[in-house]
Amino acid sequence: MKKVTKSIKREGSPSDEEYTLEEDPIEFELEKMERGSSNGESEEESQRDQKQADSIIDDMVEQNDQEQEAAGEQDVERENDLRKMYELSLLPPAAIAAQIQQMEKEIYELSQWEARELIRSKHLRIFGNCRRRANK
Repeated sequence: MKKVTKSIKREGSPSDEEYTLEEDPIEFELEKMERGSSNGESEEESQRDQKQADSIIDDMVEQNDQEQEAAGEQDVERENDLRKMYELSLLPPAAIAAQIQQMEKEIYELSQWEARELIRSKHLRIFGNCRRRANK
């Protein structure tokens, strides 16, 4: 801790007063690393700690990059959706009706396919055998 002398003028007491300020903890740690630690920590341990810190930083940078890529993909999807909505808004009513009929047909086909897949998974026992018959 550094001692700093500073004059403080108070009412009724024109004298100087001495007080202490604590050092910045970051500066203290930097000084400690520069001169080596006083608790007997070897250079190998400090290098190992530095490697661990570097790996953590690398992981954080990689995660940040992945988050930015995901945000970019969402922006592209949003732009595509807005463009598609604009294109649909320009269609005449007959074309919109034809588009709706086409979408209903695709939905029906997808639901039929999903039903077939669920039946198939039931026969293959993919989700486990929930209902077991009692042995008689």
